[in-house]
Parts: sequence; structure tokens; C-alpha cells
Amino acid sequence: MTLARPAALLMVAGAAAFPPAAFAHGEADWSHGLMDGGMLFFSALKFLLPVLMVALLSPRHGLRPITMQAATLGIGVLIAFLSLPVSGDPVAVGLYARGYLIVLGLMILFNLRLHAGLFLVLVFATGTLTGLEARNAVIGHPAAGFAPAIGFASSAICFYLPLALIASLYPEGWQRIAMRVVASWIMAIATIDMAFMVVQSG
Repeated sequence: MTLARPAALLMVAGAAAFPPAAFAHGEADWSHGLMDGGMLFFSALKFLLPVLMVALLSPRHGLRPITMQAATLGIGVLIAFLSLPVSGDPVAVGLYARGYLIVLGLMILFNLRLHAGLFLVLVFATGTLTGLEARNAVIGHPAAGFAPAIGFASSAICFYLPLALIASLYPEGWQRIAMRVVASWIMAIATIDMAFMVVQSG
């Protein structure tokens, strides 16, 4: 209960900030929309990897700050998914996202530790960029709407929380070395993906 309450309150506050138009898809089945959004998050590495990377960067914090980070991630996803305009060129968003992955990987490799406030900004940026990619993936789909956005954001939060808690427990040692190896692997994937995008768009 202690874990869920702050995240739930912030998610509700974020949802309340959206205009009534966000509920325009009321005809769609709510539960199916939630499931579709939740499954969408786990369907592609381009959604999973940014959340994984920022979780590996999580400073040594207790449960409450990490819960706040998870809620901030979810709010960033919701804002991008429901409010921000989407670039007309999905390739551009993809290139930005892969470049962002490389930056996160370098931060992990250098074991960079950010102030709590700056890290919250980083988590929010991760949620926003991931939400933009998700919105590009479902734009024009009949299931697109508020329920899938909630499902997607909830999956991102559930994925982030345990990873950040584990990563924050091991600021040094072989565990941190293993995280750097994972970051190197993800950076390589992002670099190859960027190359493919450039070739395909050119």
C-alpha cells in the first residue's frame, strides 16, 4: 500500500490535467484498452530499453523517492501519449530516441550520479520520449485513446520500480559492472538501429 499510494495519487493528478477530449474514445472497451496499452509496452525493445536504462541509473534512494520517480515516469508517458503533438516523421522520433539511449548508456558506463532533482527530470524525459514513440505506434489505431495510455504508463511504472530498487542497492561492485555491460550491449543495439533508420530513410 505504501508503494502504490504516491504513484496512484500522482497518476490521478496527471490524468486530471488533460482536457475532456482525452476521453473521446469512450465507446471502446475500457478493459481491452488497458490490456492493449499494457501489452504494447512489453511488445518492443524501443519501449523497454529506455526505461531499463534510466532505472539502472537510479541513485541510492529509499522506497519513497523511487516511487516518486516511477510516478514521474508514468506522468511523462501520459503527457506525451495524450497531449503532445507527434512528429510527422516517426523516423525522426526514432533517431532521437536511439541517440537518447546512447547518452543514457554513456552515463551508466561513467557511473554518473545525478542530484535527485536532476534525475527526476531525466526520468520525466524518458517517459515523454517513450510515450511519443508509443503514440507514433498507435496513431490512427481504433484502440488509441485514454485507456491504452493508462495501460502503457502502468506497465512502464511496474517495469521501472523493481529495476530501480535493485540498481539503487548496488552503486559499486560486480553488480554495477554487470549493469555497465548491459548498458554497452544496449548502446550497440541503439547504434545499429540508428544506422538502419538512416539507410532506410535515405
